[in-house]
Amino acid sequence: MKHAHVNKVVFAAVFFALFSCLSLVAAAQAVPQVLVAKFTGKLGSKSAKMGDALTAKALGAAKLADGTEIPKGSKLIGKVVAVQSKDAGAGTSTLAVRFDQVELKGGGTHPVWGLIVGIGPSADSQAGLGYDSVIGRGGPGSSPGLDPHDGAGTQINRDDAKLPYGSSLEGVGLGKHMGADGASILRGFHKDILLDKDVVFKLAVS
Repeated sequence: MKHAHVNKVVFAAVFFALFSCLSLVAAAQAVPQVLVAKFTGKLGSKSAKMGDALTAKALGAAKLADGTEIPKGSKLIGKVVAVQSKDAGAGTSTLAVRFDQVELKGGGTHPVWGLIVGIGPSADSQAGLGYDSVIGRGGPGSSPGLDPHDGAGTQINRDDAKLPYGSSLEGVGLGKHMGADGASILRGFHKDILLDKDVVFKLAVS
C-alpha cells in the first residue's frame, strides 16, 4: 500500500511537471510576433472605399505560431474594413484596416491574424510631434478607448524598428483592440488619415 501511494505521488509530480512544460510551450507559441512594416502605395480616409486593397512590405522577419517564417521583404496584404472621411464624420475620420495574408518570397500566400500596435512616420519622414504636445498629454483630440498618439516625434524614429507603440502620427489615434472583423482602427482628429510610403507600423501577427 505504501509503495502504491508513493507511485501515485511520483506520477502526480511527473504529470504536473509535464503539464507545466506543455503549458509554457503553448503560451510561448501563442504570443504574437511583432513585425515592422511600411505601407506601399497610398490610401486615405478621404477617398478610400470599403473593400479597397492595401499592401505593405515587411522591414524585418517574424515567425508565426505554426512555425511559418515571414522573411524580411515579404508582402503583407489587407483591405479596408470601414472608412469615414473627416467631412462625413463631422471632423473625425475613421479608417479600419485588416491584414490577413502574407505573400512569401518564392510565391504562395499564408493567412495571418494581425493587429497594428504601433504606427508613425518612417525614419526618413519629417512628420511627427514632440513629447510635450497637447495631444500627447491626452488633451484635445483624446477619445475613450483610443490611444491619442504618444507624440514621439521623428527623433525616436531614426530606426524604423524602434517605432514606439501607440500612434505618433500627428492628429491620429490608434485603437488598442481589434474592432469588428479583426480590424485595426485609426481615427483622425480634425483631419483625414493618409497611409503611404512615409508611414511605418508594428503589426502583432499570429
